[in-house]
Amino acid sequence: MEKMTLMRKAQLGVLAMAMALPVPALAAPLAVPSAPTVDSHLIEVQSRDRFERRRDRFERRRDGAYLNGRRGYRDRRPGYRQYNGYWFPPAAFIAGAIIGGALSNQRQMSNAHVEWCASQYRSYRTSDNTYQPYNGPRRACVSPYR
Repeated sequence: MEKMTLMRKAQLGVLAMAMALPVPALAAPLAVPSAPTVDSHLIEVQSRDRFERRRDRFERRRDGAYLNGRRGYRDRRPGYRQYNGYWFPPAAFIAGAIIGGALSNQRQMSNAHVEWCASQYRSYRTSDNTYQPYNGPRRACVSPYR
């Protein structure tokens, strides 16, 4: 009987030590080496996203310049229009005119329509009257007030 209690006490002691040892290690703060401070003449500025879409997709490449996917030429050509020192076909400018015209001809939405769509869909955007469903691309909101 005495041997069992002695063995039991030893087991409990080992178990208590095993449980108590990791606690101080976890409680200690992590030692994070700090980088040396250097007096810098750099100024942090706001940057624009590299892939942000511009209205005119003008880009220069080794073989010339492109506007909205159309190749431009340095020399004047009949029927072409000049833009940024290059001559582009009229098709390069038509996409912008179509998109701009579509944006300016949008119907005004009533307040009731906007409120109904906002209450129905958490992802509703008033700027383009769309919402994001759980699956698939954005969809236009159609309310009974439209």
